[in-house]
Amino acid sequence: MLINKPGSQSSTTSCAAGVLPRDQQRTLSRKEKRAFARHSIESCRTIALRPLDDDRKPCGRWFLADIADVGKGGMCLIASEDQSLAMGQWLLMDLRAHPGFGQLRMQAQLRWLTRAHFALTFGVAFATPLMEVPVLSLERRNLRRDPNEEDWAVEEERELALS
Repeated sequence: MLINKPGSQSSTTSCAAGVLPRDQQRTLSRKEKRAFARHSIESCRTIALRPLDDDRKPCGRWFLADIADVGKGGMCLIASEDQSLAMGQWLLMDLRAHPGFGQLRMQAQLRWLTRAHFALTFGVAFATPLMEVPVLSLERRNLRRDPNEEDWAVEEERELALS
């Protein structure tokens, strides 16, 4: 703990009435905007995501993201790749790795994002809230897979090219 250093705060420093530290303000404002509780995830299988254009048609390639937390209304995801995503953009999520969702695919809208030099953390709201929080499948793979090389993705690209 740093004490008596300019610009530092100890963990026991109290704030003036009605004033919250910046991190606490951010956390509270996000929670106040959420309609559903979120549940933190320890280790589960990654999901594949694909950007959608303004007509909600697939554009760009699939990429993988780890699930940080999930709720009935959305989830927080972490991608290790640098993705060019925009606030409000729609994404197609391939959920076949998690049968607990009860569906293979669903759409979600990007609500917030934080970029760092090593990761992109972002929150999405499901197009339709879930009836219950899904049970997620544990990660059993040691190697990251490229979702664009999966049989279902190759077949989908073939179909898109023909249309």
